[in-house]
Amino acid sequence: MSDIGYLAAFLGGALALLSPCSALLLPAFFAYSLASPGRLLIRTGVFYLGLATTLVPLGAASTAASRLFNGHRDLLVSVGGWTVVALGVAQILGFGFASRRAQRTAGRVTPRSAASAAATFVLGCVYGLAGFCAGPILGAVLTVTAVSGNPVYGASMLAVYALGMALPLFLLALCWDRFELGRRGWLRGRELRAGRLRLHTTSLASGAFFIGIGVLFLKYNGTAALPGVLDADQEFALERYARRIGDAVPDEALLAVIALLVAGVLARVALRAPKE
Repeated sequence: MSDIGYLAAFLGGALALLSPCSALLLPAFFAYSLASPGRLLIRTGVFYLGLATTLVPLGAASTAASRLFNGHRDLLVSVGGWTVVALGVAQILGFGFASRRAQRTAGRVTPRSAASAAATFVLGCVYGLAGFCAGPILGAVLTVTAVSGNPVYGASMLAVYALGMALPLFLLALCWDRFELGRRGWLRGRELRAGRLRLHTTSLASGAFFIGIGVLFLKYNGTAALPGVLDADQEFALERYARRIGDAVPDEALLAVIALLVAGVLARVALRAPKE
């Protein structure tokens, strides 16, 4: 019998927004939303995959992975920070992350051709490194998975925790797509020329966000040294309350609710398909 349920892990991830790790959350969202304003929900999913890629191994082999992470934290923070800075510089210079052929087809450097899923994925991985500093629920999850000795269970717990961390971004992406913010004229921006270099205003803004995230990551030890929204005692009390709520719901009941929601969404899509 586990000491912590999936709902508690999910709520703990969502409450990471209140920790110092949240310093990267909104800048990360705007970094990739400005780079590629269309299909933002899909790009947020790619960000979540990067986040999970960093966190899930901690659950699959929590003791060994945590020891490896803590033993090389400074190196990982340096590599992650400088990688994000490099992505930002490439963004600003107009190199983008799309193929040259795609850029030639577009005829100019556009927000969509200036960034790729790879850059968003890397950003998610780096945010996962920052997320390792979050809250007592993460510590409880890692402890339970280490004691259980079940790598599949541990990996699934950290995947759920990562989903909770990404929840605010998914909500923002849903609103972004729902109100078609990516089609606003001020977000499309305009092209600039600097000699032979062809730039774009939204690529400049996106690159600035990338560089800012990298600098924060390097300067504040993966943002662990930044203050959170709440003080340590308030955050701990809130996470304890969230854990009591989460642990009161059996995993089986949670899975049943999720299955019903998925079935409802699929049924709605099936009913709407003939009309389209």
